[in-house]
Amino acid sequence: MNKKLSTLGIVLILTLLVGCATKPSSFGEKVLSEGESRIEIAQIWEQGKKESQKGEEQILKGRKLVEKGRADLRQGEKLIEEGNTAVQDNRKAYQDLSQINQDPHSSASATANAKKLKKIAEAWKLAEKKILEGHKIIKRGNARISEGESAISKGQNLLETGRAKMQEAEKSYQKKYE
Repeated sequence: MNKKLSTLGIVLILTLLVGCATKPSSFGEKVLSEGESRIEIAQIWEQGKKESQKGEEQILKGRKLVEKGRADLRQGEKLIEEGNTAVQDNRKAYQDLSQINQDPHSSASATANAKKLKKIAEAWKLAEKKILEGHKIIKRGNARISEGESAISKGQNLLETGRAKMQEAEKSYQKKYE
């Protein structure tokens, strides 16, 4: 039992000595540690704010691309429609002129008919080019829409991530300082 008491006494003395050896944190040290913690929270909040702003910018950029893409689609469809109508009109005009003039009455009428047929063929060719141009514009429009939708999606992710960081920083601040 003496051994237990002496061991307990030594432990008690050591505890008192260690307790006296550690200094309590000074006011300055407390403020400094709180300040560093607040700076960390503020940095996280600012990072979240920047991500949110970048996300909003990306969403706007994406929406503009989608709008341009849709405008391209409308323009391309209009060109294709105009081209198809012109092709049909010129095809009919060519067939009508070809059937009427199976037997030209003179070289002058044959030459006149050839000129008319050439004009019809050129207009037909331009209509086909218009259709091809319409398809190119539609392809560009679809690419813009795809790129815009991707930018919107990335922007929404950034916006959500940024807002989450801001909310987490606010919660951390409230837990520690309010």
